[in-house]
Amino acid sequence: MNMPPESRTQFKELMTKYLDMAAIIKAIKDAMVKHFTADELKALADFYGSPVGKSAMKKFGVYMADAMPVIQAEILKAQGEAIKSQAEANRQKPDKNE
Repeated sequence: MNMPPESRTQFKELMTKYLDMAAIIKAIKDAMVKHFTADELKALADFYGSPVGKSAMKKFGVYMADAMPVIQAEILKAQGEAIKSQAEANRQKPDKNE
């Protein structure tokens, strides 16, 4: 959704062409089995199969398109501040060769 409409189809085609969906599906399934119980997986399946779940999932892409730029910017800002803080701490350490 962040791309111009005229570029979206080509982008989707290229991503589909080069994305290893089998690897992604395997990783998702492995992680779900590792972290969720059978009852939790059933509850998730029930939710996603329900009318409300289906409606929510239709909106998830545009929701993420709205939220992700802010999340990414905040993460980059925090990373920059952490790097500056660490550099400042390193400058304040006494030199052991003195």
